[in-house]
Amino acid sequence: MNTDFIDQPPSTSKAKRLVLIVDDNPENLQVLAGHLNEASYEVLAANNGPRAVALVRNRKPDLILLDIQMPGMDGFAVCREIKKDPDMADIPVIFITAARTGTNDVLEGFQVGAVDYVTKPFNSLELLARVRTHIELKLARDLILTYNEQLKRLSRHLQKLNTDKNRFLGIVSHDIRGAFSNVVAVSRMLTDGDPMDENESNALLTDVGIESEHMITLAQNLLNLDAIERQDVHPASERVETRPLLEFVLQSHQLAAKAKCIGFVLESDNVPVRGDLTSCRQVLTNLVSNAVKYSPAGTTIRMTSFRDGSWVRISVSDEGPGLSVEDQGKLFTPYLRLTSKATSSEHSVGLGLSIVKLMTEAMGGAVTCQSEPGRGATFSATLSVWTDV
Repeated sequence: MNTDFIDQPPSTSKAKRLVLIVDDNPENLQVLAGHLNEASYEVLAANNGPRAVALVRNRKPDLILLDIQMPGMDGFAVCREIKKDPDMADIPVIFITAARTGTNDVLEGFQVGAVDYVTKPFNSLELLARVRTHIELKLARDLILTYNEQLKRLSRHLQKLNTDKNRFLGIVSHDIRGAFSNVVAVSRMLTDGDPMDENESNALLTDVGIESEHMITLAQNLLNLDAIERQDVHPASERVETRPLLEFVLQSHQLAAKAKCIGFVLESDNVPVRGDLTSCRQVLTNLVSNAVKYSPAGTTIRMTSFRDGSWVRISVSDEGPGLSVEDQGKLFTPYLRLTSKATSSEHSVGLGLSIVKLMTEAMGGAVTCQSEPGRGATFSATLSVWTDV
């Protein structure tokens, strides 16, 4: 499954965590900074409320140690200001209070968003324990939130895949039913209907052959896609002669092309490629099958293979309607049908090009398309030149 949409979780490593200490007393700042530095924390310090808010907005700390009693903007006001900002609201704040602080002040501290408090004079071990605990809690909470968001994205992705699968099964079922219905209808006409001349019977048999070829291609694509999705594809690395490859695929499409009066031009320098013969045949079969589907009657399909440096470019060009920029952006997506329509209502389930891409890449190659609306399309599969070394 493609997991590109899943982000890496936030780090929970032993990297230095940033603590902001806020106190109007320089001695307190010095003592706090000393304890935190010894415990391998990175420290920022502010001696008043406005300065603290500015520092937080400039660089988000992992935790804030905040004195309550400061002139001007006190600790409660600082905490309220920080918690108003959604980007800063999740920063844990520990209030530093005087020993004589009353219960109401402690409660107010929790109400404005603090997670804990320590009293002066503080015990360094207790202080560091509380700092460590709340930073770890925040990191754990961040991790949970990240995983929850990824689960939501994964759920949406799976829902889309399920929708695509159901739509695809509907298309396949429709195509299979239509193809076999045609075959049954032709067989009945040949056996149960009125006698017909040889030309009529040959035309009907041609239709049966075309439908059968379509079903074979569909079945092979389904098997290929299943194997690829299970990562059970292990293409051979063998010498594949390009001209015999093109001739084999051309011959297998003669029947469908002849029915539309489509001609072929084949050109090849016969430079061999490194690939898997069966995969190469399937790739080229899908490209030629598409070319026949989308070519108007009486046009020509060009099949070529020529060396380009250390690569061989195998191309299939048609004179069909071409492809819009929008369609070119989704060419190789499984199960998607493009806006271009087959010229004789041929079947298409949106699998062929995705199989071409996956199988070509499995052989270490690449697939490209060049097309403009109204000017046909050229699909190319590029594979490395065979070398004996």
